[in-house]
Amino acid sequence: MTIPDPAPAGDTDRNAPRPSTLPLVEVIPSSLLDEPLAYIFADHVRQRMICSALRRFALSGKVDRREADMVVTFLSHDVPLDHEDEEMDLFPAVRRRALREDNLGVVFARLLEDHRRAQSAVDKIVAELSVQSAEVVQVSSAARELMQAYASSESGHLAIENGIVLAIARIRLTRGDLGAMARRMKARRGVAH
Repeated sequence: MTIPDPAPAGDTDRNAPRPSTLPLVEVIPSSLLDEPLAYIFADHVRQRMICSALRRFALSGKVDRREADMVVTFLSHDVPLDHEDEEMDLFPAVRRRALREDNLGVVFARLLEDHRRAQSAVDKIVAELSVQSAEVVQVSSAARELMQAYASSESGHLAIENGIVLAIARIRLTRGDLGAMARRMKARRGVAH
């Protein structure tokens, strides 16, 4: 028995976007905010998934509208929240508890600069994916390069946050530090304590 090919005859565009019925990233349960370091790590996993999607968009040069909208929402809403969590809660708490030998001054300076640079790239990517209302968004060559550069830079940035900052935070932060972080992160998201 032969199973027919579902693609129409002559459809050879293997780079065409394939609309997904699944979200690109899962929603993190608000209950995980009670464990702020785990929440931040889970959000970093989601950011890596968005970077993977951006690489795919850059390679194909086109994006399904639904996926474009998911990425726009994530970049516009979730990434700024993550940066606030880190800049207003995680980094200051770790800085207060760090020992001299942790040598985090240069690390924090780089991460803060990465956040500022990333915001510029995010704004441009969001604009590119938002400007068209067609079912398939055509991605300009400049935006394709930007998506690749952002994904590459963000991957390195997340590796430093996970491998250095979160690792030290797990050792140095107290239960009180984590409780205060959890309360502020919940408030930032409008989640009841």
